[in-house]
Amino acid sequence: MLLLATVLVSGYMLFSAGNNFLHSYRLVNDENRLQREVDSLQAQKDQLEQIRDYLRTDEYVEFMARRVFGLVKPGEKLVIVDAPHPDPGDEPSDLTWWQRLFGGY
Repeated sequence: MLLLATVLVSGYMLFSAGNNFLHSYRLVNDENRLQREVDSLQAQKDQLEQIRDYLRTDEYVEFMARRVFGLVKPGEKLVIVDAPHPDPGDEPSDLTWWQRLFGGY
């Protein structure tokens, strides 16, 4: 009877220890996965902050004023160059895109 009780208690303790080990292993994996996610989000945040800082610079404001809104500084003249558009029917259709791009007729 004492031997049976000892085997049952030992079995329960082994089962409990194994269960605790498995739970600990899962927690470590979750912690590692979450730490990688935090690192990725931190890198993304840093990149967005750099973009935000660039968008606040005078260089960007001047670029937008010139290119998008067509503004000029006092004393400058705005020149708009209109290039002719190629006729798409002039190119052979059996060429690949890189042949058309680099002129491999």
